[in-house]
Amino acid sequence: MISLIALLSTVGPSDRLTEKAVGQTDSQTVRRLSDSQTVRQTDGRRLAAYLVTFGPGPAVWERFGHNALWIRDTVSGENYAWDYGRFAFGDGFLTEFARGKLLYWMGKDEGVALVNAYVRRQRSVYLQELNLTPMERVALRDFLDGAYAVDRGRYRYDYYRDNCSTRIRDAIDAVIGRRIRATLDTGTSGTSYRWHTRRSLENNLVTWTATDAALGPLVDQPITRYSETFLPGKLREYVRTVAILDAQGSARPLVKGEITLAETDLFLVPDTPTDWTSRFVVAGAVLGLVLFSLGAAARASGLARGLFGLLAGGWTLLAGVAGALLLFLWLGSDHEVAWRNQNFWQLNLMALALLGLLPGALRKDPRRARPALVLAFLLVAASLLGVMLKGLPGIGQANTEVIALALPVHAGLALGLRAALRSPSPSPS
Repeated sequence: MISLIALLSTVGPSDRLTEKAVGQTDSQTVRRLSDSQTVRQTDGRRLAAYLVTFGPGPAVWERFGHNALWIRDTVSGENYAWDYGRFAFGDGFLTEFARGKLLYWMGKDEGVALVNAYVRRQRSVYLQELNLTPMERVALRDFLDGAYAVDRGRYRYDYYRDNCSTRIRDAIDAVIGRRIRATLDTGTSGTSYRWHTRRSLENNLVTWTATDAALGPLVDQPITRYSETFLPGKLREYVRTVAILDAQGSARPLVKGEITLAETDLFLVPDTPTDWTSRFVVAGAVLGLVLFSLGAAARASGLARGLFGLLAGGWTLLAGVAGALLLFLWLGSDHEVAWRNQNFWQLNLMALALLGLLPGALRKDPRRARPALVLAFLLVAASLLGVMLKGLPGIGQANTEVIALALPVHAGLALGLRAALRSPSPSPS
C-alpha cells in the first residue's frame, strides 16, 4: 500500500500551473480571465480526477463492491469524493425495500477520509486517474456537485440498471461524449445478471439460495460488457479499453494511470459461479427418502408418525411461505427482476393449505386425509410442470437448484403420506 500523503503531494505534468498563469496580474491576463471558458480551463488544470474502486466486503450489500469519483485540487489541496447508492436502515426502509421502492442517495466526503475508511475495513482500494481535459474535469466536478445539491442526489435505485456503479459510469460518460457506452454496449459478454449474482453471493449458502430463488427470468438474459459495469470491478476493468476522441478524431485512452492503495484476499469473489445443482439433488433426494421412510414406518411406530408430521410440516411451511413471497414480489412489488418467477411451481401456496390439513390427516380424520393426499400429489404435479416450463424459450429461467431440491421432497412427502394413511395407527401400549 502506498502512502496517501505521497499521492496527494504528487502533481502530474498535466496538473501543474506555471507561476505566471497563477500569479500574473497584467491587463492582458485580466482580459483573458474575463472569458469564462479561460477561467474554467485554468481551473481544470488544477484538478485531478480518479475513479476509485473498492473491493468486495463481508456484508451482503458489500459483496458486489463499491466505487466513487475523487476529484482533488492539486494547488489548494481541496479534495472530495462523490459516491452513489447510500441507504440507511430504519424509517420504513425494510417495508419500502420489500415493495421495491428503493430511494437511495449520494455521498460527498473528504476524499482521503473516505479512502482511509475503506482501508481500515480491510477492503481493497484501487485508483485510476482519468485522462480528461481541464474542461472535462471541471464539467465532471460540476455535474457531481449539481446532482448532490438536489436533495443529496436521491434517486430510485435498481440493483442492476441504476446502482452505485452505473451512476458513476454515466457521470464519466456524460463528459466524454458517451464513449464508454459506444465502446462497451456491443455484442454479448457471455454472462448474465444471475451469473454475476451467483458468484458474488456464493460465500453464504442461505443468502445465495434465497436470492437465486427470488430472481426471475429477466436476470437470465445475455448482457453486454456495458451492462456488466453494474459491478464496480467490471467498470474498473473495462474503462481501460475506452478511448476518447477529440474534435480532430485523435484518440487518447480514458485511463491515464493506475495505483493500488490497498489489496486483500479476505473477501474475494470467484471468477465464475459454482454449479451447486448436484448438491441440491442429493439434499432433496435424502430429505425425500427420509419423508417416505418415516411415512412407511408409521404402521408400527407412533414416533415415526410424529417425526413425519414435524418434518412434513416444516417443509410445507417453508415452501408455502416462500411461494407467498414469490407471488408478492411478482404481483405486489416493483422488483422487476423478480417478476414471472417460475419457481412458484415448486414453492407455492398449496403447501400452506397442506400444512393446515396435515395434523388431521395424520389422525386419519376422513375430512382431512383425502384432501391432504390430493394436495400432496398436486404439489408433485406442479413441480413436474415447472420442470417442463423451465426449458421453454422466454418462460424458463436458468436456476435449477430449486427444482433439484423441491421435486424429490414433494415426491417423498406425497408417497410417505399415502403410506402413513394406509397404515393402521399404532396400538396404545
